[in-house]
Amino acid sequence: MAVAHGEPKQAHALCVRFHVPFPCLADPKKDGYNAFDIKRGSAMQVMGPATWASGVRAFRKGHRVEAFGEDVYQLSATFIIDRDGIVRYARYAKHSGDHPRTAELIEALRAMHA
Repeated sequence: MAVAHGEPKQAHALCVRFHVPFPCLADPKKDGYNAFDIKRGSAMQVMGPATWASGVRAFRKGHRVEAFGEDVYQLSATFIIDRDGIVRYARYAKHSGDHPRTAELIEALRAMHA
């Protein structure tokens, strides 16, 4: 499941665009972000050199920013949670452009089934 801090319409549109094969939910009040202690970033974490470098790499791969969420300072995090509710993987973004590689996520999923 994917959870975004924007409105339901935004979460749905993003998941349709990327053909996400699982539910996409919105958390506009950021209750989940608060529960998992996902921090808001500083100006440097949101607009600094690391974010720009990540943005250029993403742009070259064809990714575009469609719209900013309600809180542009809200950093992201990625979790893999098993069926028993145990967090098996957690990665908190260091800046706005910090996202795990797909291979890293696949490796974490494989480790769960090993």
